[in-house]
Amino acid sequence: MNDQTPVPMLGEDACWEQLSRVSIGRLAMSVGGRPDIFPISYVVDGHTIIIRTNPGDKLVELTINDQVALEVDYYDDAEAWSVVVKGTAEQLQHGVDIDLAERLALTTLIPISTEVFVRITPEQVYGRTFDLTAERPEPV
Repeated sequence: MNDQTPVPMLGEDACWEQLSRVSIGRLAMSVGGRPDIFPISYVVDGHTIIIRTNPGDKLVELTINDQVALEVDYYDDAEAWSVVVKGTAEQLQHGVDIDLAERLALTTLIPISTEVFVRITPEQVYGRTFDLTAERPEPV
């Protein structure tokens, strides 16, 4: 029997390291029992995530239900990984917080001005890694 886990879990520090490597993910939320998901750009700030948005559906949903999940994935020829962050989202309201967020290297998916910063404070961070170079078992 093979003792190696085919899809090893990443430790929390490794998850944060991977999250820092990329800047695009998917933000999932639910309002009134109806799930929604948005592609977003983000930046890691310590052990929080900062996103930028405009007034609209995403911000309205975050105001109604601040519990969110962020999924970020990456793959190339040799490896793949997926990290999920579950936590609470809050719109940054104070000038100091907004000033600090504006100094982060946060670029948006499309070249428009975005007015609102949102911080995601994690309650749970977990991930998996996949070795794409490993030999595949023969089908039975």
